[in-house]
Amino acid sequence: MAQNKRVAIIGGGIAGLSAAYKFQEEITANQLPIECTVLEGSDWFGGKLRTDRFDGFVVERGPDSFISQKPWAIDLCKRLGIEDRLVGTKTENSKTFVYVDKKMQTMPEGLSLLVPTKFLPFATTSLFSWFGKIRMGMDLFIPKKRNKEDESLASFVERRLGNEALKRMAEPMLAGIYASDPKKMSIKSTFPMFFETEQKYRSLILGMLAKKREMMSAPKRGPARPAYSMFMTLKSGLGEIVETILEKSPDINFKSGVKISSVSSENSNGEVKWKVIPEEGDPLSFDAVILAPPANITANLLDDCAPDLSNLLRKIPYVSTAAVTLAYRKEGFSHPLKGFGFLAPKSEGFNISACTWTSSKYPGRAPDDFVLLRCYLGGALSEELTEREPDALATLVQEDLRAIMGITEKPVFCRVYINKKANVQYLVGHQKVIESINEQVDKFPGLFLSGSAYTGIGIPDCIRNGNVAAEATLKFLFP
Repeated sequence: MAQNKRVAIIGGGIAGLSAAYKFQEEITANQLPIECTVLEGSDWFGGKLRTDRFDGFVVERGPDSFISQKPWAIDLCKRLGIEDRLVGTKTENSKTFVYVDKKMQTMPEGLSLLVPTKFLPFATTSLFSWFGKIRMGMDLFIPKKRNKEDESLASFVERRLGNEALKRMAEPMLAGIYASDPKKMSIKSTFPMFFETEQKYRSLILGMLAKKREMMSAPKRGPARPAYSMFMTLKSGLGEIVETILEKSPDINFKSGVKISSVSSENSNGEVKWKVIPEEGDPLSFDAVILAPPANITANLLDDCAPDLSNLLRKIPYVSTAAVTLAYRKEGFSHPLKGFGFLAPKSEGFNISACTWTSSKYPGRAPDDFVLLRCYLGGALSEELTEREPDALATLVQEDLRAIMGITEKPVFCRVYINKKANVQYLVGHQKVIESINEQVDKFPGLFLSGSAYTGIGIPDCIRNGNVAAEATLKFLFP
């Protein structure tokens, strides 16, 4: 009988858990001789995917949804047998607003992320001035960039669509997604489809319209797929994914509260082994290691073994964010909440960058006689806010909601979640850093990297990244 191959996954966030479940599937389906151990330094698994459930409320500590256009999260739910637990956004009152000039302005229909694809809603919106609309329309005539080097998202949006599009739409929209400074964000790493569209079609508007026509005219193949909304979650919150992976991976050894001090390779009888040294306890030996924590933590683990790789990993920065969830009694609540929420451009002078009207956007988030709101602070443009005490942040949020929405009621509860240095930043030139990292990793057989630091920050991207790392590990162990 073949000797079992021992694999360590360091980091029990969604990328590490996805890799672990991939191993479980191989053990179940093919009886592959794998011993997989997941070592997580904190007392819980899932990383930022944590759901609090109490008194009929479903409150997310981290992300509250994932996008359906990237298929890997929905695919994982199918593999886990929880596809029937998926829920999308409500269909009624699906508008999103931008708070500009002391008014709620409706985000016009037909926006493909940042690009207008319908004339009438765009022409009649009060979100942009006529000068701003004309400037955005100039995208139809502006030549494409000859130089194919990376540039900042701010530079790209301003060049193609103008300053108003940047300040009133791109900046607040992307603050919620990436918690980044658009002046430093890499267009190639965050929105490669925009770069590719400009290169192929010259105009973003023409390119998006062409893609829309292609989708409408494409022949329907295979059975009809369920209609998913753009944003998806699960009935009891995203924590369901984490809990189900743990439940349905009986052959995986999950260990929380195990802090690792270093990882190094050693030659044992002509074979490379990986030595994992916990802060407490004896060293552990493995045939392969997947490192799935944030890049700065991975760098610390590899300092002695791979200093050049560590230095590259430290070039990937992180910022802190905060999410504040408030519940109010519905009876007598002063705002109708007819929509999904609003964005607040930094130029408007508020502390919050966005507010999701959670109970209006997703079903089952609060009892029928309550409403639930979720506000976002921090990120690259206002990271200093996350240094304040939770009570101070709760006060700031309530002051902003009073000014923006006219809410004077006292919340039933207010929960503040601060994610310290948990949001990775893809700066201009990120792709070249990743290429250099991959070249270094190739020098260490049996070492694999996974997580949000490399090729995608969203939940679907992290799941795909975990799958890729697991598949590469299997190919290495069973050539």
